[in-house]
Amino acid sequence: MTVSPSPARVAIIGVSGYGSIHLQLARESRDRGEIKITTAAIINPQEESMTIAELRGRGAEIFSDYQEMFRRHAGRIDLCLIPTGIHWHARMTIAALEAGANVLVEKPLAGSVAEVEEIRRVEQRTGRFVAVGFQDFYEPGTVWLKHELQRGVIGEIESVRFLGLWPRPRGYFTRNNWAGRLKVDGVPVMDSPLNNAFAHFVMLSLFLVGAETSADTPSLAGVELLRAHAIESFDTAVVRLLTARGVKLWFGASHACRETVEPEIVITGRHGQACWRYESEAWWRATEGGTTRHTLLDITGARRAMFSAALQRLRDPATPICTSELAGRHTALIEAIHRQARIELVPPEKIVWSGTNGDASQVPEILGMAEALRRSYVAEQSLAASGFSLAAPSGGS
Repeated sequence: MTVSPSPARVAIIGVSGYGSIHLQLARESRDRGEIKITTAAIINPQEESMTIAELRGRGAEIFSDYQEMFRRHAGRIDLCLIPTGIHWHARMTIAALEAGANVLVEKPLAGSVAEVEEIRRVEQRTGRFVAVGFQDFYEPGTVWLKHELQRGVIGEIESVRFLGLWPRPRGYFTRNNWAGRLKVDGVPVMDSPLNNAFAHFVMLSLFLVGAETSADTPSLAGVELLRAHAIESFDTAVVRLLTARGVKLWFGASHACRETVEPEIVITGRHGQACWRYESEAWWRATEGGTTRHTLLDITGARRAMFSAALQRLRDPATPICTSELAGRHTALIEAIHRQARIELVPPEKIVWSGTNGDASQVPEILGMAEALRRSYVAEQSLAASGFSLAAPSGGS
């Protein structure tokens, strides 16, 4: 007679904002009989009274303090979900590991390399795992493309480039106390397009090129950071890197734009090219031959794949997850970018704002930026080399 495994005991810290997405994933898994939500830390009980009632009705114990939750449930949590702000990731992940729980923490893993290193030390000491919520890593099409590249279908990889434009209004950076910030209460955040909205695609680029080990950590070849929004960090960037094997990487992203360009990663090899398009498809094409394609899941499907992998990892240590080591490569790159480059303030005359002046829905557009990013993307060069400049054009004679 086959005995079904007991449902995994799951805890969650935060159920509002992005936390509602993790909570929904947990509910779906609970309703399939895979897990039991045993406890939750919720700091805004008035706003989440209905959620609290529902969770308590299903047997979960609710706390207002995550540390108290871990004290009371130490050794009785199989997986802890941490969909909180960046500056909370490290301390909450470490506390969960110390309480005997495995962790699924939202990306990025942490705000600094020092925090990543501490997480990894505790992870190794406790024998628990940390899965990081770069959901597209878990997408079956991503797994397929990585395998195909490892097979050498396009030959030795020579370059990887990624471009994405997602307009963001003023309100995007006032939605919480860490958006657009470099630190909160002295804790590193380094929020930016490359460390938040587009962090998935920076990490995927590193993963697909094989830069997930310290032996091939890329070095910076050029960084351009711009700020149109009234924030501490940058909202537009072009970053160029070079791996130890001589592979070129180019990242371009902006929130200060009018049009939307969905993220695309292009991998060029000696004998062909491959591509990964967000919520669309992955494909590769040899120099001589047809195109082989794989449809990608939408973001909800990718998140479900991520959650499933974290649960499977509880039973099978060989299940692939986005590890703290791989996610730490992303954090190291973000820290290096901030250490090396100065953020340039875009002059007001180079910005056009859509919408009512001062309204939270206003979106800035850096004049000429979208076109410059496209030129830079195709040529894998700097914004300056593409002809973009913040300086006012010189007048005629």
